[in-house]
Amino acid sequence: MKLILNSDVAKLGRKGDIVDVAKGYARNYLLPKNLAIVATDSNVLIAEKIQEKRIAEISESEELAESIKAALADAHLVISQKSTDEGTLYAAVANNEIVEAIEKFSGFKIEESQIQLNDQVKEIGLHNIKIRISEDVDFDVVLEVNPESG
Repeated sequence: MKLILNSDVAKLGRKGDIVDVAKGYARNYLLPKNLAIVATDSNVLIAEKIQEKRIAEISESEELAESIKAALADAHLVISQKSTDEGTLYAAVANNEIVEAIEKFSGFKIEESQIQLNDQVKEIGLHNIKIRISEDVDFDVVLEVNPESG
């Protein structure tokens, strides 16, 4: 069954894409949740306009992502946290704290979902953090966690 996606669907496509899916998947999941519409001739024209608009937005966002990457290329972020004498943090460093540190350092505001941590940061020291701005732009930032004084 041919459908046009109304929004991004993981492992299927992006908004405006024309996809071919099983009838059951379309009837039971995509159509009831308004994630897709049936691909009629008039809807295909609308989908083409959506795709053109998305391509223009992607080129703008890629330029912004490259400028963020350039600003944070060799960034060394510092966060202070309360810790034990052995260097273990009482609470793991949260993504929102990393976002705030990036905003203070560069002035750019990124989303918490763009920060990809393999493991939680629970110790004092240096940690590499992967930041994925878009599908094509990702880079590493060094995060230094210091013990909070006082």
